[in-house]
Amino acid sequence: MPSEAIEPLPEPDLLPANDEDAPSPLLESGIFAPATPNDVQALVDTPCRALDVEYKGWRNLSNGEDRAELARDIAALANHGGGHIIFGFDQDTLTPEDTDPFVTRCSSEQVSAIVRTYLDPPVACEVATLRSVTGSVHPAIRVAGHGPVPICVRQDGPLVGPSRLLERGGFYIRKHGAVAGAFIGIPRPRTDRIETPQDWAPLIRRCVRQDREALLAMIGAAVEGQANVPDVVERLAIWHSAAHAAFLQLVPLSPVAEQLGRAHYMLSYAFELGGPAVPDQAQLPDILRRVVFEMKPLFRDSMMLFDPPYRRSVQPRFVVDDATGDSETDFLEVAWLRERPPGATADFWRLSPRGLASIVRNYAEDRPDANEAFGMQPGTWFSPNVLAQDVAALVCHARSLARFFASVRRVHFRCEWWGLAGREVFDPHASWVQRGAASDDHRVVTTQMPAASLGQAWPEMVAQIMAPVLRAFEPDLALGGDWVRGQMARWAQAGG
Repeated sequence: MPSEAIEPLPEPDLLPANDEDAPSPLLESGIFAPATPNDVQALVDTPCRALDVEYKGWRNLSNGEDRAELARDIAALANHGGGHIIFGFDQDTLTPEDTDPFVTRCSSEQVSAIVRTYLDPPVACEVATLRSVTGSVHPAIRVAGHGPVPICVRQDGPLVGPSRLLERGGFYIRKHGAVAGAFIGIPRPRTDRIETPQDWAPLIRRCVRQDREALLAMIGAAVEGQANVPDVVERLAIWHSAAHAAFLQLVPLSPVAEQLGRAHYMLSYAFELGGPAVPDQAQLPDILRRVVFEMKPLFRDSMMLFDPPYRRSVQPRFVVDDATGDSETDFLEVAWLRERPPGATADFWRLSPRGLASIVRNYAEDRPDANEAFGMQPGTWFSPNVLAQDVAALVCHARSLARFFASVRRVHFRCEWWGLAGREVFDPHASWVQRGAASDDHRVVTTQMPAASLGQAWPEMVAQIMAPVLRAFEPDLALGGDWVRGQMARWAQAGG
């Protein structure tokens, strides 16, 4: 990762204060703004001892012991409320001890794999590469704080001598220790397993506080009233229709124009904002990359929604469309149809700094490679598993993007499917009882949810959006939030 900084967003610092009981205006479980040199550069320029920073010498994250050690430190920092891990420093003297960051093999993929293997619930982390004022290069990991429940170890680590680096069911925290030898008496932070009741006290207080704040946010969203809800619903409907019309104008460019115009689906959402503060247009590309980074561990085997492409001919561009009802605000637009090889995606999407987003896609079930591989024909089958993954990606994208806005009360969804008639339920990787073909060709779903509820209850929202589509195939085909949660492991498997 290059060392150049991403311009910081104008939002509060989510790192915890030293005072365990200090009130926090934001949930510590919120996905933090990705690290930038403004908030971590001092950690490599002027290293210091702090509970929320762990300095390490070079590690090989392909080695089992080093991976387990890193998982232990991530768990402890998350249970502390968040922090940073900085590589390339002597742990006793805090002086740079090497100049080759590639020895550590510290990549976002490595860190995500370690977190998924060892920790429950998973911890959000971001990897950056920083250059100090002396010229040394240091990988840095920013660790998000825990949520309403603490971070637990889900798998034993390797044995080192008579003991294990990590023990299944263990909870780890940050403590003050002392450096041995010439540095005796100088406090040195360390990672330890919780062993005494006193160790639990600050962690329990933070968990209770976050649970309380989430509950209060949900109650506040429920009792504030719905004065501006009709306005948001109407704006979303207009935005949605304008994006669909723009997509249809490009369909003739497709090599499968007739099929694409008849069979595609569209997923949209809008934020009900609690204030006028919104991101600047110039921030949108970086914000989107950050959101995609956050979602990749959850949806490894899918084409990410709203993922800015790197091919110059289809890179995001800012446009204005009078049909959206806002002729002044320009927004990001991507249209793969302008340069679309046969069999490639037909994605068309828009995202506005005012909290509106839409994406139109062709069915994965209609793509030539999938049909050739499974001996099927385009337009004949429909997978509930693919439906769940796409809708889950939409809901999780809205959840992640909302954190870059000053205040989001509710998220409104509008989702639409065309070309369902004649399809039967089928998935090559799952077993479904043979059912008849869909009788209806079109389905539209509108719903909304308090933004505070998306942290834990997003699978229920996914099931709610899916339900009308599934009923087009079978009246009693109902899949709930627990079924959606059961699909998550499949989505996270790369190449699975």
